[in-house]
Amino acid sequence: MSFTTAGHTVEENSMVSNFLSPGIHEAKIQKIEYFEAASGTPGMKITHEGRSSEEGGVGQTAETTWWLSDKAWTYTKDRLVIMADKLGVRDGIDNITAQNAEEYVKELSPIFTGKAARWKFAGEEILGKEGKQNWTKAGLASFGFIETLNTSPSKLKFDENNKFDMKRLPVADSEIPASNGTATAAVSSNSDDPWS
Repeated sequence: MSFTTAGHTVEENSMVSNFLSPGIHEAKIQKIEYFEAASGTPGMKITHEGRSSEEGGVGQTAETTWWLSDKAWTYTKDRLVIMADKLGVRDGIDNITAQNAEEYVKELSPIFTGKAARWKFAGEEILGKEGKQNWTKAGLASFGFIETLNTSPSKLKFDENNKFDMKRLPVADSEIPASNGTATAAVSSNSDDPWS
């Protein structure tokens, strides 16, 4: 075997995630589905799809869970009304008279599916499993989460340092700087160290 790089060309590839990142995105509601948690709590999953980067392709997605229990309904109802008002479908959701959560979501889904807007997705840092790196899951923000596409300039704001916009995992003790605010870097005594 010959070890040489002469004449060898490489095209650098970049990995594109299938999921929307936390922040402000133009997206449409791809689907709304009813589900029940293992505990039996009813909920709905709203899947958003961003614009595709290629013609005929699929855009990045984000999934948000809203609960439909008696206790959560007031909060979910408020957010649905805000969404319906912004998307111009308030009459449609006001006309739903379902007797249970599953029936409600079944009637709600076609009203919202395919509707596009500008959305604010908050982030939540998730601990990686078995030595894998942590990752961030995006879902609709709790407040100030939608505006029409023709709103100019955009009034939605995202701040990755705001705990409501980006929920981070606690920092391990070993990552916290010394209490006096100073830190020292290890100096290599190896003369082959390319950074010395």
